[in-house]
Amino acid sequence: MRKIVSVLAALLLIAALPVMVPAEAWVGVDFQFEAPEGMYQLGPGIEENDPAWALAGVGDAAAKLKEYQEMGVLANFLSEDGATDISVMQKVSKESETIFDLRLMEEEDKAEFLETLAKAGNEDVAIEKGWFENESGLLFYRIKIDVGGEREMHELIYGTIMNGYSLNIDIHTLDTGMTPEQEEIVERMADSMVFTNILEKPPEDVSAALNALLLLILLLAAVAGPLIYVPIKSKRDKKKKARLTEQLSEFHKTNGKDTAHGEAVYVNETDCTREAIHRFSYYQAYVKNIGEVIFGTLLCVVTVCAAFLIDSVWWMKLAAVAVTAYYAYKLIAMPGAVEKIQIKVHSQGMSKTAHYTFYNDVFRVSGIQSANVVPYFQLTEVRRCGQYLYLYYGPDNAYLVDDYGFQQGESRDFEKFIRGKLQK
Repeated sequence: MRKIVSVLAALLLIAALPVMVPAEAWVGVDFQFEAPEGMYQLGPGIEENDPAWALAGVGDAAAKLKEYQEMGVLANFLSEDGATDISVMQKVSKESETIFDLRLMEEEDKAEFLETLAKAGNEDVAIEKGWFENESGLLFYRIKIDVGGEREMHELIYGTIMNGYSLNIDIHTLDTGMTPEQEEIVERMADSMVFTNILEKPPEDVSAALNALLLLILLLAAVAGPLIYVPIKSKRDKKKKARLTEQLSEFHKTNGKDTAHGEAVYVNETDCTREAIHRFSYYQAYVKNIGEVIFGTLLCVVTVCAAFLIDSVWWMKLAAVAVTAYYAYKLIAMPGAVEKIQIKVHSQGMSKTAHYTFYNDVFRVSGIQSANVVPYFQLTEVRRCGQYLYLYYGPDNAYLVDDYGFQQGESRDFEKFIRGKLQK
């Protein structure tokens, strides 16, 4: 009875083994090949706690499964003595998707492709490359690598690209040379491989090229936009400023520099404090130029989002981030730059209080600058921000008029008055 039980247990144990099987077809999703005889068959489909690992001489099943996952191993064949280790690996890459079918490549392209595979790093490495066509007409690249030095390593790869993925049969040995018998096993596996479902190469996807072109246009717009817009705007502002200066000069020649006729209609005193100048600087930087700020911000956001959402090269992503970071820095620093200029402008006079006297044709300014009569045609626009009216006499400079500083006249009436002067 014990003998019968022992025999049954042995049979059950043998059934659980990834036993050394005779040659039979190993079938994948769309290909198959003849598995080598007398070798254990392992793969990612075997559970970690399966006794097959120990029986095949694998001590750490978890590490082996992780290795399979990282290397794309579909099947692993091990000899009983552990000297022969053959892996069948499948990987998808941009290159394999582009080539799709190795047989479709032109001879020149195949030569360039083979040249890119497995380059020797030093004199201890010898590499032999070539082509191998199997019985079914499948084309393989054959690469043999022999590494000398303190520790020998030998590797033989038969690889092909079909249906948009690469498929490699790989055998390697450590410390001992590869025998002709081992090389023959791998060659037989490659020779027996047949693809049961060969797909047609899809038409070339131009969306990636279009996306890259779109991103490049966005980058150029983000970089070249300010380089084009700022000089044009500066040139236009200079022309306008020169024209107003010439008109003012002619006016002073005719009427005198400090001459005003008639009675004062409004009188105002405005303290140009640091807080008031700070407030104007933020208004000038963000509110007055809101269109440019929004357009630039949206352009940079769209550019950097496009760089990471579409499949773009690394330097485009880096350029998009750099442009966006630079624009963000300029945007944050803009109020400070305006404030420095305004402090300099408002510190030219003897006082930080601006004294305004408004007449029907002109207004006189003193305190923050030498007493000067300014005709209304010198004002380019009037803006309101809280309690202040900003009387612009250029694209970046304005007289600050506080609603609470009127000593003659009311602020509500003054706003209508000054806006009416601007329309004439």
